[in-house]
Amino acid sequence: MTKVNNDKFIIFFIKYAPIIFVIIFSTIATKFILNEKENSFKKEIKELEKDYYERNKRRISQEVQRVYNYIEKEKTNTEESLKKSLKEKVYLAHDIATKIYEKNKNIKSKEEIFSLIKTTLGSIIYNKRRGYFFINDRFGNMYLQPLNPIIEGKNYLNFKDTKGNYPFKNMVNIINTKSESFDSYFWYKEKDMKKSYEKISFYKYFEPYDMVIGTGEYLYDFETELKKKILSFIQNIKYGNNSYIFVIDFDGNYLAHYKETLIGENRLNSKNNKGKYLVQDIINFAKNKDGQFMTYFATLNTDNKATSNKKISYIRQYKPYKWAIGTGFYTENLNKKIQEKKLLLENKKQENIETITKISILATLILLVLSFIISKILEKRLKIYKKEIERKILENKQKDDMMSQQAKMAVMGEMIGNIAHQWRQPLSQITTISSGVKIQNQLNSLDINSINEQMDKITKATKYLSDTIDDFKNFFSPHKQINSFNIINTINRTIKLLESPLKTKNIKIIRKDNECIVTANENELLQVMINLIKNASEALEDNLSKEEEKFIFIETNIKENKLYILIFDNAKGIKEDIINNIFNPYFTTKGEKGTGIGLYMSKNIINESLKGDLNVQNHSYLYENKKFTGAKFIITLPI
Repeated sequence: MTKVNNDKFIIFFIKYAPIIFVIIFSTIATKFILNEKENSFKKEIKELEKDYYERNKRRISQEVQRVYNYIEKEKTNTEESLKKSLKEKVYLAHDIATKIYEKNKNIKSKEEIFSLIKTTLGSIIYNKRRGYFFINDRFGNMYLQPLNPIIEGKNYLNFKDTKGNYPFKNMVNIINTKSESFDSYFWYKEKDMKKSYEKISFYKYFEPYDMVIGTGEYLYDFETELKKKILSFIQNIKYGNNSYIFVIDFDGNYLAHYKETLIGENRLNSKNNKGKYLVQDIINFAKNKDGQFMTYFATLNTDNKATSNKKISYIRQYKPYKWAIGTGFYTENLNKKIQEKKLLLENKKQENIETITKISILATLILLVLSFIISKILEKRLKIYKKEIERKILENKQKDDMMSQQAKMAVMGEMIGNIAHQWRQPLSQITTISSGVKIQNQLNSLDINSINEQMDKITKATKYLSDTIDDFKNFFSPHKQINSFNIINTINRTIKLLESPLKTKNIKIIRKDNECIVTANENELLQVMINLIKNASEALEDNLSKEEEKFIFIETNIKENKLYILIFDNAKGIKEDIINNIFNPYFTTKGEKGTGIGLYMSKNIINESLKGDLNVQNHSYLYENKKFTGAKFIITLPI
């Protein structure tokens, strides 16, 4: 695209870009506001869901926990009441036996009195014929068992129940200590001598006959009555909107449910409408994930109009009774609330679209007028700025060219000195040869072979002089020609141009070459390397004594399609407080001797002309088992 076309495009852009921008902005703003409304709605729905679930989860977990606490409390209180009742009954029987004994001890024999006590206590049957009194002696003999008189007179001292208890030995201990105690063991029920049941008993020492009097209650009978009471209470619990507590035993029987026809029914193998064995899943969940929330599809719904039976329940197990206790809520109510919210939002959304559209059209018209006026002003300003920029660019170009030439001129004197150094030896050689030929001629010892040999030496010396002139001429050439060159040859040329002063200063060049072909302006790269090596040689001369070894290292590396040229020395490095300033124009540490443009132009040439990079850092390294420190310049060039 030509410069004229560029200018036309810029002017066109200034005129119409604001108008296009206003239209696009209005469209995007409208879309953004509508999206914000949509996102706001989604956020409200999420908050609604979160609040609904959290509130209902908290509610159902509290209800289940309340029932759980009630069962635990009833069980504890009833057991305590049972123990209290058993103790009172034994105390009453003990009192009756004592009174019979005291009343008859002087008028009847001990055997007669004991028979009277047995008859009296044996006739006392309570708790729907479950409760009775028993009498045992210290040898484990059973003397009173009114419900199973067949076992009276038998010895049970070594009787061991199904849990490994020896209840009669415990009674013997009570007799020996003349005390009283509660006990839990397994014993036979009336007319069922094949199976033993857990029984809670209380017995007290009866001194006149060195025996114990006791009574007890079968835990099975006690818990059966207690469970009936608890389930009756749970069945009557109703809270919220037709919410209820359900209880299922681990065998799959419903013990409490809002639908009373299900109570007592075993639904272990019943499936819901999703083909799941729901009761089995609830029982397993209660066993493995006690006190957590379970999501499932219920077989029934308290709302006959509901379209979904999806339910979330809180499940707890009551281990002593092997019950799964739970209650839940249906997600149907949440869906209804969300639908109502969506309908409300759609109405608001339509209103918002109409309002935003009107505002957008009005704002667009106003902005269009303003943008047209502003674009006219900007167009005039652009023309003024364009002329000013062109003038500045021209000035900067002239300045950079001048600085580049100054950088070359700054080393020209030293280069001329290098020419003189490199010419001195061949010129001296030519002078010596011509003097020798003249002397041989005077002595008449000159022959044709000698003349040819001396002329060849003079030709070789003059060719060296000519090559030296070519090397320096190429360096000072103003042409910026792009060519492909081998980096090793370029380094050779650089060292050759600086060979004489480096030898004079006793500076050794240590090289580590990797061959690489580079396409760039070789002369500009040559200029940069000369400047870096010259700076290194000056730093070595300033910072090291004559006796110290002086080194300049030149390494080339290739990595990831880039050429790295490393130039570093052992001149102790650059001070940290100035190292970041050395590439600034006119910055120098050499006082009046320095121009401050060498490194600046080197950086500029590498970055702008050669499309690479030039950096510096202080570098510590080992060479010949000695540690050195110096400044390391890194030239990075694309291959």
